[in-house]
Amino acid sequence: MLVLKYSKLADACFVSHIDLLRHVSRILRRADIPVKFSQGFNPHALVFFSPPLAVGVASEAEYLAVDTDIGGEELIERYNRAVPSTLSATEVFECEKNPNLQGKITAADFVFDTPFKNIDLSGFVIEYEKKGKAVREDVSDRIYRVADSGGRLSLRLAAGNTSLRPDRILPELNARLGVALALSDIRKTAQYVGFANDAAGGFEDADDYLKRV
Repeated sequence: MLVLKYSKLADACFVSHIDLLRHVSRILRRADIPVKFSQGFNPHALVFFSPPLAVGVASEAEYLAVDTDIGGEELIERYNRAVPSTLSATEVFECEKNPNLQGKITAADFVFDTPFKNIDLSGFVIEYEKKGKAVREDVSDRIYRVADSGGRLSLRLAAGNTSLRPDRILPELNARLGVALALSDIRKTAQYVGFANDAAGGFEDADDYLKRV
């Protein structure tokens, strides 16, 4: 199993995860990448993604696992020839089996295009609509880290089952910072497996995880 690390930048960040799922088979065919299929009555291509990215948010750390017989360097070369630079792959990892990033990813770093400020996260309450109902919740415990990333504000947010979408915290973040950030001012820079308080000592960068599985 090979895993591509790719970006979603500029206009590509407005392509929804569902649309990307629909188009990836065409991308792989256009790239002449032979993909293996599952066995059984209803075979499907053995292609797997990392967790969905909110529409409008850019990323330089998305992952696509492909079960194929070609080598890693050939895979990344063929893939990059078939996609625009805004979806280009930067690295490839070889794993013994599907690393299941969809289920393993527990956190991600997002950089916001505003000067770093060590904000107080206590009582960080957000409001949004879900399935037609208004939701109000305190998400302080799902913001794992506030950091300085090249002078810009970086937040490590929960992903996976307890996912905290960056677009949902934006109104409260803007209010606390006194700014007017938009979705286009957010970029995902890394994804992680593990937990902040686990026995292994915390989060592990997805790149490092892929190198050992």
